Amino acid sequence: MFKFIKSVWWIVKKNWYKYLLVLFFGIILAVLNLFPARIVGNLTEGIENASNTGQALTKEYLINDIFIPFVTVMVLIYGISFLKRNSQNILTTTIYYELHNKYMKSILAQDGAFFEKFQSGDLLTRALGDINTVKFSAGNRLLNIFNESLTVVVTFVAMILINPILAICCFLPLSLILVSNIILRGKVKNNWKKVREKHSIMNNVVLESITNVRTIRAYSKEEENYQKNLKYSNDAYKVELSNLKINVVFEALFKFIVAISTLICFSLGAYFYYKGYITKVSDLVKFVMYLGLFQSPLTAIGNMINNFYQSLISADRLNEIYDSKNSVVDLDNLEINSIDKIEFKNFKFHYPNDEFNSLNNINLVINKGETIGIVGKTASGKTSLVRQLVRQLPTDSNSIFINDKPIELYNKENIRKFISYVPQEHVLFSRSVIDNVRLGKDNATQEEIDLAVKMADFNKDLADLTDGYDTIVGEYGVTLSGGQKQRLGIARAFLRNSDVLVLDDSLSAVDGTTEANIIKNLKEYRNGKTNIIVCHRLSAVAHADKIIVLDEGQIVESGRHDDLMKEQGWYYEQYTAQHFKGEVEL
Repeated sequence: MFKFIKSVWWIVKKNWYKYLLVLFFGIILAVLNLFPARIVGNLTEGIENASNTGQALTKEYLINDIFIPFVTVMVLIYGISFLKRNSQNILTTTIYYELHNKYMKSILAQDGAFFEKFQSGDLLTRALGDINTVKFSAGNRLLNIFNESLTVVVTFVAMILINPILAICCFLPLSLILVSNIILRGKVKNNWKKVREKHSIMNNVVLESITNVRTIRAYSKEEENYQKNLKYSNDAYKVELSNLKINVVFEALFKFIVAISTLICFSLGAYFYYKGYITKVSDLVKFVMYLGLFQSPLTAIGNMINNFYQSLISADRLNEIYDSKNSVVDLDNLEINSIDKIEFKNFKFHYPNDEFNSLNNINLVINKGETIGIVGKTASGKTSLVRQLVRQLPTDSNSIFINDKPIELYNKENIRKFISYVPQEHVLFSRSVIDNVRLGKDNATQEEIDLAVKMADFNKDLADLTDGYDTIVGEYGVTLSGGQKQRLGIARAFLRNSDVLVLDDSLSAVDGTTEANIIKNLKEYRNGKTNIIVCHRLSAVAHADKIIVLDEGQIVESGRHDDLMKEQGWYYEQYTAQHFKGEVEL
């Protein structure tokens, strides 16, 4: 439990006054809970005295000494309980918000290497399951275990004051609750860790199936995919069932221990009364009621300690995300007002889990206002090269320069403001067309949006959409064609109108006429700004100021279109094949 408190101490420290308020109400409740038993004891004593004296209980006694105090105490208990629960709910909601907020901030601050390590389903499981587990323990169990412990201590003291020997005899069996927790904690922790891991795998498979459902149907893989999901669901079910069995064992064991303690209380209590060690029936009645107050919190403490072992695993899984460090580090915090020059000097790069370099000896200068074409065979390193500009992955120092200074010296968020990157994947959200475009510039006017859509040659598609700009594109843009998705992404980048525009094979799904229109608009509207176009269809870069050809991560050809045609190398062969024989797959 103390390890869990240490792992969430930042929450406790931040909300200390809310914790103290709940604890304050808990202390009052612990004391108030003793009064009903005391009042019942007084009533029993009054009945006993009346029986011995042969006198009946008076109406005034029943009202003033029993009824009014009992009702007053119960109203106070209800009121304080309400205030305590309300304060605790506010605290729990705050904790949930802060856990989620920190979780999302941690994820959004990560680079590409992080997302290669953690899969989407795993991150989703941590965001939903583990955060809920930690929230409940940090907000409810942590306070409840203190309040229940306080109730146990106060009640035990009241029991000792009646008869110390009877109190100790009743407590000894109940102490086995804590002992059993200590013995079984290793098994509980290991099993819960397996539960969370299996749920992560299962959720990742489910998410993968939902995302790729159309591909699964296209290849008639429904049954195979169903069996795959069934397998991982069964794996999660088995470890979850094992965890439930452990909880059942705990629950049955605790009830058995409580039954033994109750048996000792009644048996030994009756014996003590018979022998005269307890002289008043009222004391025995109060002791029995105190025992009821004592047993319930102690059982709850045992269950909560068991749950804390599980929560510690969830807290560790969250801290693994919280403590993840971005491998793309800013060596300084310089900021720029514009990007006037980009330079790669003997640049080399390899992905975190690869042994060999994806790029080698890249030397390239891109001046402001130039249009650069990057072409080459599949997997030649084109995307790997342009991704370095937005600093998605760590690289060697002093190999990429912005305005003649190493890119590592700049604040990466500041650099990204001046670069619009349109990736190969179609990144659309389940929103309207206009909302997807407006992501490029939140405060864009309607005229600016119209111009960006026109530049991306998407304006001709608006008339075919049900609600025009207000058409919901669906999750991942499911209602749009591949070409429409690409052009919406391009429109978003045009709207942003950054110093540098990177089109990473973003014209692959459009026809030749549409491509020509986009390139024409790009030359007209982005004149004086830097454009980098990665493509397979060479007609898209024929107008470029410089074209580089990559092969196995190295620049093998470089120059303008006419220069490369004269060299009659790879570029010449591919352009000729595409121009005269139709486009072929590269």
